[in-house]
Amino acid sequence: MFKYSNLFGGCAKIIQKSNARFISFRSIKKLYSMYFNKTIETAKPPYDFICQVGNPILRQKASLIDIKEIQTVEFQKTLDHLYKVLRESDTVGLAAPQIGLAWQVFVIELTEETLKDVHPTIRLHCQIEPQPLTYFINPEMEVTNSEELIFHETCGSIEYFHAEVARPKEIQIKALDRFGKSFCWKAEGWLARIAHHEMDHLKGLLYTDRMFPLTFEYNNWDKKNNIDEEKNIIK
Repeated sequence: MFKYSNLFGGCAKIIQKSNARFISFRSIKKLYSMYFNKTIETAKPPYDFICQVGNPILRQKASLIDIKEIQTVEFQKTLDHLYKVLRESDTVGLAAPQIGLAWQVFVIELTEETLKDVHPTIRLHCQIEPQPLTYFINPEMEVTNSEELIFHETCGSIEYFHAEVARPKEIQIKALDRFGKSFCWKAEGWLARIAHHEMDHLKGLLYTDRMFPLTFEYNNWDKKNNIDEEKNIIK
């Protein structure tokens, strides 16, 4: 729901930026149009892409799925679609809100093929293990080892950036599988990180809410800025 405080906050920022004592009618009109005359989004959920930060759906708390809905053809097709977007986006975890659905659902798959280029030392240090395709419906998570591990994270909804994030070492999730059967899943290390990350999406949280701010960087910083070390200038 739109809050007028956002509009007033935007006005305040314009005042501060321009160091003016008042705002012209033209400025207010422009700001008003920014908020109220947005382009109507043609794509409707479930999206064929991963929506990006700024989309309100990513800040909503996801709703529980009625167990009666799980057996429907439409719901099963949506689960398949979620997995399809995961594969096409070359990611290992994806939550329903990321394709425009405020549902308590996410999927994880971490194959040996995905890990083939990861050095054994890194796999051991980060506790990276493969995970077959697994759907989590109405998941409930419990932290079973609160020791925190700090590693860089990325997110399909915050493309081209990464940051260091602390996550619990071990977790346990109770959920329903794609057919409505309850199961208990335990994970540690990297898989625990992935699951914790996806659980955040269901709460309307992003890794930027947990990150160490000074570690937030653009993935291709060196290439884009093209630093000339000899001249010590940025081209």
